[in-house]
Amino acid sequence: MSTLINFNYIIGCIAASLGFVVSFIFFAINKEDSHSRKMLAGVIFCISLFSLSYSLVGTAFYLNFPHAWRLAAPFSGLMPPLLFFYVRSVLYQEFRFRPNDFLFFIPAVLMFIHFLPFYMLSGDEKRAIILKMLSNKKLALLEIDGIFPSGFGMLIRSLTSVLFTLLAIFETYQHKTKTIFKGVTYQTRNQEVYKWLYFLLSCISFSIILLIFWNFLAISSKIEFSFAISFTTTGLILVISMYLFLKPTILYGFQGWANTPGVLPDSGSGYVLTMNSQIQDSDLSSFSAEMREEISSAIENHFKYNKPFVVPGYKIKDLSLELNIPVYLISSFINQEYGKNFNEFINDHRLAYISDMLIESPDSQNFTLEALAKSAGFNTRNTFIVAVKKKYGKTPSAYYFRKLT
Repeated sequence: MSTLINFNYIIGCIAASLGFVVSFIFFAINKEDSHSRKMLAGVIFCISLFSLSYSLVGTAFYLNFPHAWRLAAPFSGLMPPLLFFYVRSVLYQEFRFRPNDFLFFIPAVLMFIHFLPFYMLSGDEKRAIILKMLSNKKLALLEIDGIFPSGFGMLIRSLTSVLFTLLAIFETYQHKTKTIFKGVTYQTRNQEVYKWLYFLLSCISFSIILLIFWNFLAISSKIEFSFAISFTTTGLILVISMYLFLKPTILYGFQGWANTPGVLPDSGSGYVLTMNSQIQDSDLSSFSAEMREEISSAIENHFKYNKPFVVPGYKIKDLSLELNIPVYLISSFINQEYGKNFNEFINDHRLAYISDMLIESPDSQNFTLEALAKSAGFNTRNTFIVAVKKKYGKTPSAYYFRKLT
């Protein structure tokens, strides 16, 4: 392989591996069942798949494994809708799809149909077609292995990418100009989320424009389009991963509510029925004022009177079972209401519990740090120390001694 092909292969595989790991973490290791993180995982997975697929074009991989050719094609129609769903789910704290969202996946279905006859060919037949396209890159761009007219696939990909990205940008702009979060703290905190969305959409918009530009150049002057896609997607994966690594809290989404919660009805049992019916309502994809009030009241009362957090290893699934509220609703609510994940939320209650215990029970002031930690539900002394340092910037001894004196 030439130096450029070899370089393209190496960085493409490295970036794709990084992207697959990040998407796996967001999707599979998503204990809080966050809808927005699943959508972001899908976006990063698609970009990673593109990076890997096009980094292999200059190698003999597809000649050795012809069935892998065009496997990434349907995902090119899937990524733009997932991007739009991710932005929308962040803006409106959505916890599931809307009823008609399946229509947005039509481009992905069309791309699958476009290459369906090729997928059904034997390995030798595919290998002959691939060899023909690799020897003349223009044929690959015109997609002679598809059933629709030449250039159809590229047109669908371009239009879908531009349309959904513009919709996401417009949705973000509309939300920012029309939504007012109550409280200066919320305004400042949420500006970071807007910055992240604009950063993500700007990077993807730039990539789309660049790839469309390179596509026309490649058809006219035979510039290696596979290199352009590989390098562009590699850059996307790296900048997105770096941003998320530096500012992981943006994954919690907005903090605070834009609208004033409604008034609760007098009948508690009737309200619970209303709450449960709303959860089952597939038309409802984000929090109503009633749902917010119900979940907030349920969590606060449960924590105040039952103190479940003092149980070591207490998980969000435990809270979900105790309150009979789905995990994804509790997770989304805590993210937006408090701007933190479940573990941080639980640890904050444990720390507050220790503060109250030291004031109300003088004997507890003689406890060791390990005894204090266990009394509040921390598994170990070290996790207690880390939690205190993270929240207060002090060691437990320094912080609690100062409060007592």
